[in-house]
Amino acid sequence: VRRPGADSERPVDQVLESADRQGVSKLLASHAAAWEKRWQRAEVVIEGDPDAQKALNFALYHLMSAGESSGYASIGARGLTGRGYHGHVFWDTEVFMLPFFMATHPPTARGLLNYRHRLLPAAKAKAASLGYKGALFPWESADNGEERTPKWITVTPSKQVPLLSGLQEQHISADVAWAAWQYWRWSGNDEFLAACGADLIIETARFWASRATRRRDGRLHIAKVIGPDEYHQTVDDNAFTNVLARWNLEQAANTVEYLSDSEASKESLSRLGVTQAEVRRWRRTASGLVDGFDPSTGLYEQFAGFFRLEEILAAKMAERPFPADLFLGAKRTARSQVIKQADVLMIAHMLPELVPLDITAANYRYYEPRTSHGSSLSPAIHALIAARIGAIDEANAYFRMAAAIDLNDEMGNASQGIHMASLGGLWQAAVAGFGGTRVHDDALRIDPHLPGHWTRLAFPVLFRGVELYVDATANSLSVTVSDRVKIAIGDGPATAVSKGRHLARLANGAWSRLEQVVPG
Repeated sequence: VRRPGADSERPVDQVLESADRQGVSKLLASHAAAWEKRWQRAEVVIEGDPDAQKALNFALYHLMSAGESSGYASIGARGLTGRGYHGHVFWDTEVFMLPFFMATHPPTARGLLNYRHRLLPAAKAKAASLGYKGALFPWESADNGEERTPKWITVTPSKQVPLLSGLQEQHISADVAWAAWQYWRWSGNDEFLAACGADLIIETARFWASRATRRRDGRLHIAKVIGPDEYHQTVDDNAFTNVLARWNLEQAANTVEYLSDSEASKESLSRLGVTQAEVRRWRRTASGLVDGFDPSTGLYEQFAGFFRLEEILAAKMAERPFPADLFLGAKRTARSQVIKQADVLMIAHMLPELVPLDITAANYRYYEPRTSHGSSLSPAIHALIAARIGAIDEANAYFRMAAAIDLNDEMGNASQGIHMASLGGLWQAAVAGFGGTRVHDDALRIDPHLPGHWTRLAFPVLFRGVELYVDATANSLSVTVSDRVKIAIGDGPATAVSKGRHLARLANGAWSRLEQVVPG
């Protein structure tokens, strides 16, 4: 028996016969060795905080257990640990889990993106069914790529309410494109970009180009959507959706320009039927999209009219996290500024190069007290953003909130399975938040900000085929690399460092340049 698309796999009876010949002891030893190898390439070490260490160990174990590289399957919102969401795949995979695999096990990351690529025809069919071009991925995906979001929720035996997520949470297409672009940035794999990534980025750009409409103000708008904050539905110009759509369009144009320089890659563009007129349209659409940003305040308006809603602060309602719609009722919540989860802040998280630190801080200060964290996806992102702007105590509190979702059953729904996105978010909070590690242009930027009681934070990452081991304390940073690679420390310039161990120190709030202390 073979799964569709997995021609290289052996029939099940052959696998069983091989296992029988090896015997239990040999199989167990092989299994343990494989786990040890994966663990060494992913383990995050935290000294000074046993609870944080336990939370990261828990997260990494479940992430590694859930991911596989065949390209046939993906990771559901609850993994395989429970029946929640029927195993369906959301944006949780691309935005919250995939970054872990990009940096620790690229074959799994590639496999998860191949899953979306395999189901691209179904995404194009969904877009066409709604009158649009390109690809609109399903909000809930399964084995054939068709939309699996229920159309109704039964409240009582005699009452049903419509569930609009499958129709309106269209940012999923930009999320998939973002994941493909991020994988290419981490791996530098041009073959992936030509064979898979370009399809995902270009077909989703085609969707946004057909989705935006021009109004009397002369600008382009995206109407009737749901952003990450699901308390507010059928809104116009959700800032997150519009900014990611604009980014998607621009990156599609950039991808075409990049691939046009390679004769081998030109075949991909020919296959996709891309024309220069279409590229120019993408750039015009991107420049014409509104984004709700007010330069005078530094704030993004979450969606058109949000600032006019009733001002209610979730931080003053109850101890967070809590479901605000159950406290206020769904209708009043929709008329208020209380939000379910990180929405505007997701822009700063996913596109940090587009949101300066002072703008990130301004939006964090505005939206943080309005957020109830009714979604498990929210606390880890707040931890990461708080760490990035230097609010370390708040970052630590949010890290603990995220850890408690599964380990303490904070949301009371552990029987449905663990929260895979929150676990991926914990890794990101540790490595990208407190560790300050992210791709910047063609370099890896590292800017640690450790909580006061963490005496050490250490972790491995794989960047463009080079193994790095980052080891940070409050005032020192050691980076060991397996080959020559470009690294930027703090807010300093990127420099190429050679194989070996390199050391930087923090003094007067600034990191020194990396100095090699152990040659390769």
